[in-house]
Amino acid sequence: MKNALLVIDIQNDYFPGGAFTLENAENACKGAVDAIEQAKRDGWMVVGVQHLNPPEAPAFVPDTEGMKIHPAIVAALGDAPVVLKHQADSFFETNLEQILRDAGITDIYLTGMMTQHCVTHTALSPQAHGMNVHIIAKGCAAPAQALSDLALQGLSARCSLA
Repeated sequence: MKNALLVIDIQNDYFPGGAFTLENAENACKGAVDAIEQAKRDGWMVVGVQHLNPPEAPAFVPDTEGMKIHPAIVAALGDAPVVLKHQADSFFETNLEQILRDAGITDIYLTGMMTQHCVTHTALSPQAHGMNVHIIAKGCAAPAQALSDLALQGLSARCSLA
């Protein structure tokens, strides 16, 4: 078994003052930092994922503070690679699958924002086929905690929750 942690879209627009504030964003960020630190201690590959929208979008607009990865996550990621994406699925039209397959990854652990959208689409991506998918819930957030919980419950049919 060879593991990788994917840290999905923990970006400034999801925090107070951002374009799309999520409930429990700060707690999820702390949970994600803990997951990154543990993954590094365990010798896992860690990959950050950053969403970028077109200029007319309501969030993650190029060259704004909101599109930047949260500073606590940047610090924790260190020199880990960051994959830039434009769709909910972190694999879609990115080099993420190639990075993971080249490293011989068998198990991916996902954490990030939003649970019901980008985390779910990445977990269920056809390009994750053949890898065991796990969700680290303490690092996930959505517009409402109930929505995050519901998404995690649904994901538990195909993924393990950690």
